[in-house]
This record gives sequence, C-alpha cells and structure tokens, in this order.
Amino acid sequence: MESVTLVAFLAGLVLGALGCFLIMNKAKTQSNIEQQLRELQEEFTAYRENVNTHFNSTAEMVNTLTQNYLAVQKHLETAADSFAEPPKSFKLDTPNKLPRKKTEFISLEAKPKESLPEEADAEFNAEDTVQAPRDYAPKSNTADKGTLSEDYGLHDSQAKTTP
Repeated sequence: MESVTLVAFLAGLVLGALGCFLIMNKAKTQSNIEQQLRELQEEFTAYRENVNTHFNSTAEMVNTLTQNYLAVQKHLETAADSFAEPPKSFKLDTPNKLPRKKTEFISLEAKPKESLPEEADAEFNAEDTVQAPRDYAPKSNTADKGTLSEDYGLHDSQAKTTP
C-alpha cells in the first residue's frame, strides 16, 4: 500500500506541476497581450496629441496670415487714398491758373481717313488688298461648275455612262 500511495503522490505532484506550468504560461501570454495593448494605446495617444498640435499650429499660422493680409489691405487702402489726392503744394489758389483739360486722348482705334497720308490712303483703297476670308475657293470663270455640282470632276465619257 505504501507503493500505491507513493505512486499516487508522485502522479499528483507531476500533474500539479504540469497544471501550474500551463496556467503560468497562459497568464504570461495574456500579460504580453495586455502589454502590447498598453503600448498601442500610448502610441495612439501620442499620435493624437501630435495631430492636435499640428492643427493648432496651422490654425495659428492661418490667423497670422489673415492678420497680415488685413494689414496689407489696410496699407494699400491708405496709400490709394493718399495717392489719389494731389499734395497740398500742387493745389492752386485760383481756378484761372488751372491747366486746360486735354480733349484728345490716345486711342488704339483707327485714325480718321483725313489724317492718313495720301500714299497710305491710295494703298488702303486698293480693292484687292483687303478681303474677307472665304471658306471656299473662288471660281476663275463663272461658267465653271462648283464642287457641289452633281457632275463635278466627271469627264464627258463618264457622265454619259452613269445612269
């Protein structure tokens, strides 16, 4: 009986050690997974903080840009106002001393016919110098048939044989 008890004790000891090893191994893998989860959460939190910092700095830069734009616009408005009015030193005391307004302006339009020299006028009036563009070839003889004619390009022998 002692041998059965001893064998049962040793079998229980081996089974207990095996069970303890398996439970500890399972807990070890579970703690590794928890550690990875914590690392991922920390990484995500750091990433979110970086994104928030980026958007905050971008918003500050855009606000600065807007303020600079408004300052430039205000500067241009004040400059336009100051340049639009002549300085006080240019103002005259009496309206009689004011220069006459010019009635002729420089224009890109064609000058009247009278102002052109006679040689240029003769050249301008020539009939064949300026013609409107055409989208067809002009006929050299009015008796010629046009390209839209039914028998255009056919010779007499071909015209007779066609039904």
